[in-house]
Amino acid sequence: MTSMLRKSLIFTLVFAALALGGGRAFALSFDDISGKWCGSVSSYTFTPSTLIVVLYADHSRLEYPVDSYQYESDAITVNWQRNGDKLFTKFSEFNVDDHTMVQLRNDAGPRREFRKCSE
Repeated sequence: MTSMLRKSLIFTLVFAALALGGGRAFALSFDDISGKWCGSVSSYTFTPSTLIVVLYADHSRLEYPVDSYQYESDAITVNWQRNGDKLFTKFSEFNVDDHTMVQLRNDAGPRREFRKCSE
């Protein structure tokens, strides 16, 4: 195999891997989760210091202090408090094209799907 053909093949393989990978090679940020997200039973609004939950059933609005956000390449963990208890909720499966994300199941709640919605 000639040097030029080898370089072309390597370039093609690298380009195809990047195109098919579709994911990010860097950590998510607050920009990826900030704002209002609508789900099937509630909406979440994320600010730097507060998680606001609005329950659709009775339109109640709950505000929880956010202690911190942890950013990974494929997930964001929100560390928050409810009645003095320190809890966390992890969000993943961010899709920038569809403006969707998933709340992963844990002790604080079930797996839920959300779509970015207007304020």
